[in-house]
Amino acid sequence: MRNRRPRPTRLGRSTEEISSGTRAMLEKIVKDSTQRRRRIHRMRRRIQGPTEKRLLDRAETLLLRVDAPLGSAALQSRRASDPDVILLEGMTERYVPELVGALEDTVGFLTPGSTEDTRARAAGNLRRIDERLAVLDGRLDRLEHEVVSGVSRTLDVHSEFLRARFSEPSADPHADR
Repeated sequence: MRNRRPRPTRLGRSTEEISSGTRAMLEKIVKDSTQRRRRIHRMRRRIQGPTEKRLLDRAETLLLRVDAPLGSAALQSRRASDPDVILLEGMTERYVPELVGALEDTVGFLTPGSTEDTRARAAGNLRRIDERLAVLDGRLDRLEHEVVSGVSRTLDVHSEFLRARFSEPSADPHADR
């Protein structure tokens, strides 16, 4: 699965439909996410431990999940100052990179040459990194839920309109005339 590159995120709506500030912010998020995933791929070659690899996988998955809602009309119609857009920008610009950097700094202290106390503190750091990634994961869950719920509500309203506007045809085709 890892050898397949994810498709690039496309901001599908036309330039006129997305405000220039929002488009610039979304493009920045896509660029940052791509750069951060490249960094993770480079780190993956150097990191040996299963816990560290799992944390890298989790960080990469978060970045991929950040890209997913960017293509939705619901998110593209928001302002650049919308809290959810700022959250996604913060995840790609600051939160995930800082956690990945902390992971990179911590890995060096997990070697057998380190003291027992140092390795225990490094393991504690890894647990805290995992907890922070879980918090970010929860925030993305909430955002995805809101976007999908908005689409579901739109579909429900559309369905109700169709039911009210076009009643079900009766069994007798001559009765509808």
